[in-house]
Amino acid sequence: MTQTGLRKTMIINTISNYGKLLLGIFITIFLTRLLFLGLSREEYGIWALLWSIFGYSLLLDFGFGAAIQKSTSETKVTKEWDKYNRLISTVFINYLFMGILIAAITLFMAQYLHKMFNFNSADSISYYKKIFIMFGVGTAVIFPFGFFVEVLRGMHEIKLRNFIQMAFTILNFGLMYYVIKSGFALKGMTIVTIGISLLTNLVMAVYSFRKIPTLKISLKLYDFKLLKQVMTFSIFAYIITFTNLIIYRTDQLVISIFASVSLVAVYQISSRLAMTFKQFSSQFLDNLAPVAASLFASKQDNKLAKILIESNRLLGFVSTLLLVPLVVFVKPLLQIWLELSDPDGIKVAIILLFSMYIIVFFRSSSKNVLLMGNKHKTLSRVAIIECIANLGLSIFLIYRLGIIGVAIGTFIPNLIITVLYSIPQAIKFSEISFKEFIMQSVIHSLWIGAVTFAFAYGLRYLLYPTTFLMLLMVCALTAIFYLVLYYFFGTYGWERKQLKEFINKKLKRK
Repeated sequence: MTQTGLRKTMIINTISNYGKLLLGIFITIFLTRLLFLGLSREEYGIWALLWSIFGYSLLLDFGFGAAIQKSTSETKVTKEWDKYNRLISTVFINYLFMGILIAAITLFMAQYLHKMFNFNSADSISYYKKIFIMFGVGTAVIFPFGFFVEVLRGMHEIKLRNFIQMAFTILNFGLMYYVIKSGFALKGMTIVTIGISLLTNLVMAVYSFRKIPTLKISLKLYDFKLLKQVMTFSIFAYIITFTNLIIYRTDQLVISIFASVSLVAVYQISSRLAMTFKQFSSQFLDNLAPVAASLFASKQDNKLAKILIESNRLLGFVSTLLLVPLVVFVKPLLQIWLELSDPDGIKVAIILLFSMYIIVFFRSSSKNVLLMGNKHKTLSRVAIIECIANLGLSIFLIYRLGIIGVAIGTFIPNLIITVLYSIPQAIKFSEISFKEFIMQSVIHSLWIGAVTFAFAYGLRYLLYPTTFLMLLMVCALTAIFYLVLYYFFGTYGWERKQLKEFINKKLKRK
């Protein structure tokens, strides 16, 4: 693919990512409100806990998802499709066995559920066990088909993947609304969630076979030697996935074990806001990993370094644009959206937003490029250190600061790893000085963001939003202020010239 064609594909994929994300956020806003107000606090806590527990099923992936994505991108360059078919068949068969293991673990854990977690209502334990089994066995059925999303991503068919997911997201929302309003609660929600997830993966499987006509999955193609070869990469990708799950999903478990399940609901809302921020600010990254794998396979290291710096600058621009209004207006946002005014919940939301900002702005670009550039061993060691520090600090602080301590336990290791490892590695890989790195990809977003923060805080003082319309208005004014400042002081002359030419062409066409 030429540089122009690659850029065009990345732009289209990124735009489709934002289309999917906007739809997802719109639906999440109403669906979360529906669940939060339509369920009891314990039911909502159980629902959040189910996602936390079975999110660990990703651990049985053993990093093969990342390996498939990397192999797909590389095979587009090398054309070794026979070897690729052996890899796909080997991984799929292993996933079948992992699905059986998930089902077995689910049935075992269900027997001791009441001893593992603190439930407010003992009368509901039998019902919660049934929901737990339904969710777990459903996850086991879905698991073997989950890697097809990585096949499409590796083929740079992110736009197609997005359209499939958008269609099923809309269907999921409609069905979830129906089951909640009809009083089916957790049982109906579980059936809908599992059914929609399975259908989504099966449709992606169909399109994967269409996009790769030579693709075959067969027991005869199982290759144990190839499995061992691929695991030299996948096992380290697995370690990174494992530690990320510990960091992002164990907070709820720590709270439910060392505090109570009901507090999980408050923390879940705050962490959901941070995760939504991450999703919205990092859609470009969906392109970065497969593109980095292709460029690495074709030995274009200089282009990789350039992409790293440019993507870091782009992520800084987008993430700062989103962070400022979210932090300044987080209190009215939670009050209007969910009628939530818990002081601890608001503080947790702010801490987690800043933590996620650090990850997106200063760590995500280098992590994706270095992983696909075979720096997986070093990344995995760093991930283990952060994971241990995060878990230990969260448990230590929850006794002293409650759920705020859990959030701080996430923030501090993240900040230390960023300063001591992520930024130095990005500088080393790009072969530039610290000053050049800061000037090229960091400084503009930081100082313009600081000025915009002052503007937004003054706006909040003058026009404290009490309705969704007012909230949208002040957030829009903050965003416009940031964009105007960035246009005049954060962009280069040639960028402003290209933007003007693009707008003029569009206006002439009309």
